[in-house]
This record gives sequence, C-alpha cells and structure tokens, in this order.
Amino acid sequence: MLLPRVLTAIIGIPLVFVVIYSGGLPFYLFISFVIAMSLMEYSTMLKSNLRPVDELSLMLMGMVFPLVFYLNGAGYSDIYNFLPFFISLGFIIPFAFELFRKEKYLERVSYTVVGIFFISYNISHLISLREIKPYGMKLLILILVCVWVMDSVAYFIGSKFGKNKLNDISPKKTVEGFVAAVISAVLFFYLASKFFDFLNLKSFLTLGIIISISGQLSDLAESLIKRACGVKDSSNLLPGHGGFFDRFDSYIFVAPIVYYWVIFVNR
Repeated sequence: MLLPRVLTAIIGIPLVFVVIYSGGLPFYLFISFVIAMSLMEYSTMLKSNLRPVDELSLMLMGMVFPLVFYLNGAGYSDIYNFLPFFISLGFIIPFAFELFRKEKYLERVSYTVVGIFFISYNISHLISLREIKPYGMKLLILILVCVWVMDSVAYFIGSKFGKNKLNDISPKKTVEGFVAAVISAVLFFYLASKFFDFLNLKSFLTLGIIISISGQLSDLAESLIKRACGVKDSSNLLPGHGGFFDRFDSYIFVAPIVYYWVIFVNR
C-alpha cells in the first residue's frame, strides 16, 4: 500500500499547488471536479447500505454552489447577493423532485440535502478563500500544508502514544492525537508568521486553533457517514488514499469557518 500512496501523492500534490497558483477558472474546475467526485462517492456509499438519495438533485445543486462562488470571485459580485436564494433551492429542489416520485421518502430528501450542503456548499468556500485579495493564494497554501502537518502529527502521536480514545466514531483517533494536532497547527502558524505578514501573530495563532479543531471535527463527521454506511473508505479511486471524499474531508468545515473568520477580522 505504501508505493501506491506515494505515487498518488507525487502526482496529486504538485497538481494541487499548480491549480492554487493559477486560481480563477482552473481552480474552479478543480474544486468542481473534487465536489462532483465526492458527491458520487457519497451517493454510492449510501446506496451500498440501502439508504435512499436523489442523485439528480444532489449533482444538480452540488454543481450550482461552486459556480456561484466562482462567478462572485470572477467579478460577477451581484450573484453573491442571491446566495440565500440558491441555499433555499438546495432544499426546494430535492423536495420538489420527491413530490413527483411514485414512492416518496423523506429520508431521501434528508440524505440528499445533507450531501448538497455538507460537501458542495462547504467545500465551495475554498474558491472564495483563494480569491481573497491580496493574499488568498498564500493563505490557502498555508491551510493545505497545515492540515497535512497536523494529520501526520496526530497519526504519529496517536499510534505511538495514544491511550485515550477520542470517541466511538473513529476508534483509531485518540485524545493525545487530537491535542498533538492542535499544538502542531499552532506551532506551524507561529512559524508561518515569521515569513508572512498578511496577518498579525495573534491572528495566525488563532488560525492554527480554528483549523486544527474544525479540521478534525470535519474528519470525524465524514467518518460518521462512512460508519453509518459500513465502509472504511469512500472509494478506492486514489490508490492508498481512499477516495476524493476521504482526501478533502478535513476542509469541509475548515473552508467556510476560516473564510468567514478572515472576512470578520478584516471587516
């Protein structure tokens, strides 16, 4: 498993940095692809456990949100004023589709809406993070690297020294690993503050705390879905890494929380 994992990382990591550097349309297309693949994996997991989901409205509304965030960053700022309308559509469309089905299930609407907002709406905020002027690219790269660092530290400390289970959702996660991830993220942004000056030291340290906690909670939320579906990985599309949903799960809570926190700090 080590070789496929390394090869996937060698190919994937440079690609991620290239699209982040490019921004604009290339980054939008990349995030849309990630969202689409994650939604398909989400749907497949649910169906494998006989849980109903409406794939049409899931994919339809799932692709709307990254487009809205991209158009806002591309200069069509008026469309962002209609974001509450599109959020409402995220509920209306699944309900409307269900009303015309022969067999109607409220559960299908629920699972569909969860997928739309948990995956698409949240991850789409990465597009807005990238478009924050003038430091969006730097900030997004720091977030990605921080998540990689804290995940590695949490895994190492948890596997070597972890004795207290964090919860029942993911048996391998420990309190020791969770705390180590928080400390490593704070230290990472402390070091980042020495090289970047677009935020002050207090904001950088706060960012480390926000990312470490929200990132780990986001990971646990995806684990909750996988546990409910009885699967270990969302798919095997990325050898050694699971699926796209697995690889981007930490950013599901991080993206919106960090984006609105940065907007609040700079208001």
